[in-house]
Amino acid sequence: MKADLWIKNGLIVDGSGAERRQGGVAVSDGKLIMTGEGAARDEDIDSDAIIDAEGLIVAPGFIDIHTHSDLTLLIDSRGASKISQGVTTEIVGNCGMSAVDCCGTHKDEIREGASFLYADLIPWTWNNYADYLAEFDKRGISMNVGCFIGHGTVRASVMGYENRQPAPEEMDAMKQFVAEAMEAGALGLSSGLIYSPGIFAQSGELIELCKVVARYGGVYTTHMRNESTGLLDSVEEALYVAREARVSLEISHLKVTGTRNWGMVAQAVKRIRAAREEGIDVHYDFYPYHASSTGMTYMLPPWVQAGGWEASRKRILDPVMKERMIAEIENGTPTWISPALNAGWDRIRIASVQTEASRRAEGLSLKQYAELCGQPPVEAMLQLLLAEEGGVGMVLFVMSEEDIEAAASSELSIVASDGFAIAADGVLSRSKPHPRSYGSFTRVFDRYCRQRPVMTLEQAVHKMTGLPASKLSLHDRGLLRDGFAADVVLFHPEHVKDAATFEQPHRYSKGVHTVLVNGRIAYSEGTFHNPKSGMVVKMTPSGKEAAR
Repeated sequence: MKADLWIKNGLIVDGSGAERRQGGVAVSDGKLIMTGEGAARDEDIDSDAIIDAEGLIVAPGFIDIHTHSDLTLLIDSRGASKISQGVTTEIVGNCGMSAVDCCGTHKDEIREGASFLYADLIPWTWNNYADYLAEFDKRGISMNVGCFIGHGTVRASVMGYENRQPAPEEMDAMKQFVAEAMEAGALGLSSGLIYSPGIFAQSGELIELCKVVARYGGVYTTHMRNESTGLLDSVEEALYVAREARVSLEISHLKVTGTRNWGMVAQAVKRIRAAREEGIDVHYDFYPYHASSTGMTYMLPPWVQAGGWEASRKRILDPVMKERMIAEIENGTPTWISPALNAGWDRIRIASVQTEASRRAEGLSLKQYAELCGQPPVEAMLQLLLAEEGGVGMVLFVMSEEDIEAAASSELSIVASDGFAIAADGVLSRSKPHPRSYGSFTRVFDRYCRQRPVMTLEQAVHKMTGLPASKLSLHDRGLLRDGFAADVVLFHPEHVKDAATFEQPHRYSKGVHTVLVNGRIAYSEGTFHNPKSGMVVKMTPSGKEAAR
């Protein structure tokens, strides 16, 4: 049997959760041929290219179900920070944000709102969702990409960033855009209910859009409305939407923020598990760090965010409105938990800016930056937002280790990064991003399989491969099986670990030996090969049929 590549003598961890076994895999025309016990005999394999994987884990390529690499893969096709930790498939379009205007009439506003996605580094030449997906094929990428359509983007395409409920004809237009995205290959709908304009949507709007998604067998994934004191209520809202729309639900980056709320994740997991027993197809993802990251406009009260950045800018410059917003940022309101109050100015770090004039701010806490500027923290933050036209990224140290372990240990959890496919060189090496872009998957092995074991290595691989593939109806990926796509990662079971830190985030992981994407080597022993073998992945027909 002639093969393009034979990986022999490895420790097979097949993605199902089953225990490791000795064996190998061969690759022919981008597909897997399993060798060893119960499969093709080793002596039948004929290949000029052989990798001796003795002592190495051979696993399916990891699927990062929650990322924001919507544009970075089009900027740098290698996907370096992810490929180097074994990720072969990025799922983008999360938190309600997609890098596309569904009808081509609100592109500037939507691009402005997507500034933290590196939107300034690439022209947006596409005017609808299908054209956006085609861009990956046109440019070529070295890892696979799957896409959600963002609810916030759909809403902004129809209504802009207005704080109101949609008229019937606007609701119809949004449903049509979601249907068109699903037809084009979207895996489902994402929402970001703490961001403008998603923050203005009520549950009924989400249910109607999710009914469209359900018709196609897609997934609803949500950055919930409140991840602080209102976490459990937000879980209930997500479950309510899923129940009413009869849609598969993925809760994004399950966590709780603010010291007074620590310990609540275990309660949330208990409620999610009960919902599954009630018949709701619900899972959640997590990332293995005690800090979150997002754009700094999140620090502004919802009424300040209404209308998009230009409207926010005018309100900041209005003395009367500014006085009101400062009071709310510093003290919160009965209906809004201020992130500044929840975290504290010394636990909010500036991760990225867009201009060289503000570059000195990167890596400083808002407290440190305010001292450097000789201003109160809230004033320094507002002036930085004005200088950067809202394009400031930040990291918030607001979570507990015990809550991370509670999320990680459940059989319902999926490993994700909530990060970007970026690189330690080139234009994507700017700023001081959250280290999760470089180390989420390898950190799970080091921290939660070895240092603080809450799962076995086989369970961890399942949470990175077979489970997300099943959730997304990618039925030819996520497992090492005959005929499956040859996305494969080889790594050292005792040495694989993250190297990126909050102080030095642009560091590649250690212990990953070789990564294949659709049968071609994309990374090996520290070298990026950039084979452009990645593709846009879509739900396989069996997934759609099973959901109908």
